[in-house]
Amino acid sequence: MSLSLAPFTLRPVLVAKPWGGRRLESYDKDLPADVMIGESWEVADLPDHVTDVADPCSLVASGPLAGRSLRSVIEVAGEELLGPVLPTEEGQFPLLVKLLDAREHLSVQVHPHAEYVAEHPGTRLKTESWYVVATQPGSVLFHGLRKDADLDSVHRTIGTPEIVPHLRTIAAEPGSFHHVPAGLVHSLGAGVMVAEIQVPSDTTFRLYDWADEYGRTPRQMHYEQGAASMLLDPPDAESLPAVTGFGVRDLIANEHYWMREHRQPIGPVALDGRPGPRVLMAVEGRVLVEDLVLSAGTTAIVPAAVVGQCDVRAADDAVFLEVGITP
Repeated sequence: MSLSLAPFTLRPVLVAKPWGGRRLESYDKDLPADVMIGESWEVADLPDHVTDVADPCSLVASGPLAGRSLRSVIEVAGEELLGPVLPTEEGQFPLLVKLLDAREHLSVQVHPHAEYVAEHPGTRLKTESWYVVATQPGSVLFHGLRKDADLDSVHRTIGTPEIVPHLRTIAAEPGSFHHVPAGLVHSLGAGVMVAEIQVPSDTTFRLYDWADEYGRTPRQMHYEQGAASMLLDPPDAESLPAVTGFGVRDLIANEHYWMREHRQPIGPVALDGRPGPRVLMAVEGRVLVEDLVLSAGTTAIVPAAVVGQCDVRAADDAVFLEVGITP
């Protein structure tokens, strides 16, 4: 195995949010003092012009490529890294992977679907999936609109607390999976931590922000954009409950990415045989990826050229996510 193609970890991009907290410290994230961090971008390669986040590109943290940006790795080793997977139109990694810590409710929001993006240059499609890592008692997820909701009525409540009764509320359960396709109205509830897998976009339309409830500074609402983007019942908006015991579970496969949950005893692990690179995130226990040790909350990239020969082992009884990119 070439050293330049060995699996590698990345330095997370830490993003302050008014709803964030400090819980990511327990996942070995070096948080700046006195700042509420809501998001740890584990794998990120966004153009500067599509996000307000400073330096939205991950830097390699391990191996001979340490210090290089993920973008530069694609430039020097694109085929070895990506295999048959194409980079974005800007030449960047076609996946964004995050850990989110919701100390308080996130804003109620929606992301634009393909039809909206086609008619509004400058916006980017955003489809995402949540794997619930941790919760607090009573935590909930807001996942879509209630079956009896009426879009015209929902539109009239944008920016007001009256939108909340229209939301479908489900109990947050560690180990559960929830797909959030573009057009689905959604929010993470207070106390929830998730691993979020998404297409590389930061386009979000805010519908309600709980400013009065939490005493937060009001932020911009997106009345027209949000109303035009929300769908009453978008396809593929599914949820899977948590499971117990050892095994491998397919969580989702769509036109952008696919995900599997590994619940593994101590010993060797077989990755999926589909082509392309892998993103591996440890959720519980420790996972050994060649000479890397992934503890809970740690993420690694396995280049496409070495997926079939990469030695992956569970050092403890472990849970980890395997994420691939659809060619």
